[in-house]
Amino acid sequence: MLALSLWLVLNASPGVLQGAQVRQDRGVVRSPVVRDGRAEYEGAPWDSQLAAILQPDGVLEWDLGEVKPIEAALLQGDNNDDFILWGSVDGSFFSPLWRAPQDAMAGLRTRTTTSLKAQARYLRLTAEGGDRMYSIGELMVFSKAGELTDDVVRREPLPPPGKRADPQLDGSLVISTVMALAAVAWFWTRRQAVLRRQAPAGQPSGDGGPQDEPKAP
Repeated sequence: MLALSLWLVLNASPGVLQGAQVRQDRGVVRSPVVRDGRAEYEGAPWDSQLAAILQPDGVLEWDLGEVKPIEAALLQGDNNDDFILWGSVDGSFFSPLWRAPQDAMAGLRTRTTTSLKAQARYLRLTAEGGDRMYSIGELMVFSKAGELTDDVVRREPLPPPGKRADPQLDGSLVISTVMALAAVAWFWTRRQAVLRRQAPAGQPSGDGGPQDEPKAP
């Protein structure tokens, strides 16, 4: 029982959406990933398997079970779209609580707010504007602003490592090698010229060896 309780604590998705009942799920592909506590790395492709795809008229709506304070939210979504979080006390009249703005950087990007100061039992998520190709990697909503911390969402997977340059195709390495060989050739040529100038008349010049040994009288 203790192990089960610990597992539930470690794997629980924080925020008021945890355990909330789905009230409406229309025009959304992979909707469960929206509140599973996981998000893609920043800049991931908009249609990642960890992101839900929304049609232009797509709607997600949840029933929290009771009216709760709403102070903070986190949303990871396609960068060039607006996402609107709506709230309602009675389930009939909804008012916008937060418009998650567009981001200048490409791919899936995270937006946050800690100044909502609202009350709601029902939450609704829609998207508009941009290129009308909407996707959401994660949505978290909190009753207290302090619950929104830097590590509240798990990033899976990690960003792919950058491609390492092939040494055989690295232009700077080729240039450096050519310059080094040229320097060696220049020093060798200079050394041979000095040896030729210093050698006595009629005596071959060189580094030493059999051709430089004096002949027997």
